[in-house]
Amino acid sequence: MAGYEEDQIIKPFEEMYGVKVNAKIYPTSDQMFAMLQNAKEGEWDIVTPDTPWVDKLVQADLIDELNPADYPEIENFYDRWKDFDQVKVDGKLYAMVSRWGYYGIVYNSNYITEEEASSTNIMFDPKVKGKVVLFDWYLPNMGILSRYTGNEQPYDLTAEQLAGVEAKLTELKPQVGIIAATNADTIQALANESAWISFGGEWLQVLLKEEGRPIEVLVPDEGGVSWTESVSIVKSSQNKEAAKAFIQYLSTPEVLAKLAWSNAFHSTVPNKKALDYLTDEQAKLLRMDDEAKMEEMLANIATRKVPENEADWQAIWDKFKG
Repeated sequence: MAGYEEDQIIKPFEEMYGVKVNAKIYPTSDQMFAMLQNAKEGEWDIVTPDTPWVDKLVQADLIDELNPADYPEIENFYDRWKDFDQVKVDGKLYAMVSRWGYYGIVYNSNYITEEEASSTNIMFDPKVKGKVVLFDWYLPNMGILSRYTGNEQPYDLTAEQLAGVEAKLTELKPQVGIIAATNADTIQALANESAWISFGGEWLQVLLKEEGRPIEVLVPDEGGVSWTESVSIVKSSQNKEAAKAFIQYLSTPEVLAKLAWSNAFHSTVPNKKALDYLTDEQAKLLRMDDEAKMEEMLANIATRKVPENEADWQAIWDKFKG
């Protein structure tokens, strides 16, 4: 994933341990999984998967179990990420949460008020018809609509509940002016006002806010969904001690603050003490300046995950796009 390979993160580690880090950015988790499956012995030491893929990596015997005692910075994590189920399999730790964010409603405040954006109802309002941009991925978009239809666990649905989500997605279709191939396309649409509103999070909003654009973000009353990235040691690594040292290094507040404000995009990180290494403005934009409000927001965000009947969800999304 982009950001981890930046010089501000990699160079100090290389100098500290006298090693050379070779990084490769993968565009999707599926491609990451395939890359590891086809890798040569010892080709990779560290992988940064989206947490829903940790279980898949364990089942394929591609990553190592981690000893929690080796990573004391976990104690400084937000409660949600201290004992996060998606980085564990059968109660054993296999990854450390490294970066996270949420999908809520990103909106242009010149056209949409905070009160209007506080409910997913706004996505269906005639005033935004043709002004909705959606990133082309079923998981976040259908996940938020699942929350909207009343599902606390948005990805664990009966056939009837999934049909309800499909009905809402169909209802939303006339509102959508753009289905964006990339997050960059989503940002561009919001920047040039060809779109006013989207399902998204702080990684969309903060970049635009920095440019002086009137873009805001919040988690709607009906709830949002989270995204989480993590870091693991590749099973075939020939440099296990260096890999462990890198995870220890990456989990420190100073380094996570750099990752939070990476050049690739800006996002929240799990270590609360990263706040000490962010400017007041950075902390405010990432909503890390108020721990109580952060915990309150976390309580209204469901964990994104890959549904067991993934093919059914994908088919619904493909039909929607068609």
